[in-house]
Amino acid sequence: MSTSVSKPIVVGIDGSKAALGAAFWAADEAVNRDVPLRLVHVVDAHDHDEDSVVAHAGRTLQAVSEALNASGLQIKIETDILQGDPVDVLAEVSRSADLVCVGWKGTHDSGPGRRGSTAARLAKAAQSTVAIVHRRHARERVGPHRWIVAVLDDQPDPQAVLKRAIDEATLRDASILALTPWPAESERSENVGARLESLVSDRERDHADMQIAVLPRPGDITNLLAQSADIDQLVIASAADSEVVTQLIGPVAAAILRGTNCSLLVLRDPV
Repeated sequence: MSTSVSKPIVVGIDGSKAALGAAFWAADEAVNRDVPLRLVHVVDAHDHDEDSVVAHAGRTLQAVSEALNASGLQIKIETDILQGDPVDVLAEVSRSADLVCVGWKGTHDSGPGRRGSTAARLAKAAQSTVAIVHRRHARERVGPHRWIVAVLDDQPDPQAVLKRAIDEATLRDASILALTPWPAESERSENVGARLESLVSDRERDHADMQIAVLPRPGDITNLLAQSADIDQLVIASAADSEVVTQLIGPVAAAILRGTNCSLLVLRDPV
């Protein structure tokens, strides 16, 4: 996979297990793209004990950096401590990022506010693609059954979502399921399948046998997630498809995906 400019991949770090899982997920992306991994810890600008908070943030970033380095990944790691509201700060940082990753907090993570509220708000506010990472364990190896689910809308050319799906499937040695708003036997759905086959054939021969399936998109994506939440997968949707994005980051999806390895990618075109 390549990118036209070497923008970093940013990870929001807050000391939670979810953030550590997001850092490991993002590290694989950064290695594959050959771009830096930027770990950002956002602190409250109005905290009365600023020195202590900043010192704690520094220790947290150092611990995550050391864990990544210990994994053997060959990656350039940058760290930053910034002040402000986490969503506002990460949204601003996203202007110069290729991808912003955050972990979706589970029941054992601490922090104020509704679970997952930062991730959900960031998915709508960011200027770059956003990954909301679900990991059972931060360093757990994914299982043998992996799917990249590409959710297509009714746009005439879904090439961006399809290309990203193939990029991710190639990285993760996964199969692709494209969900279209048209019947399975329709000409448009058949064209999606043919387009995927063509894009895959342009890749290395090692991936020429990548499994591809095209199915009608359900009215409520959460129903599909409920049936497949235990499968290691990544669901990709365009940020322009507001209905689907709202479903994917909503409380129903959060309950279904809690404790799974099903992550979400809200795709935005580069700015």
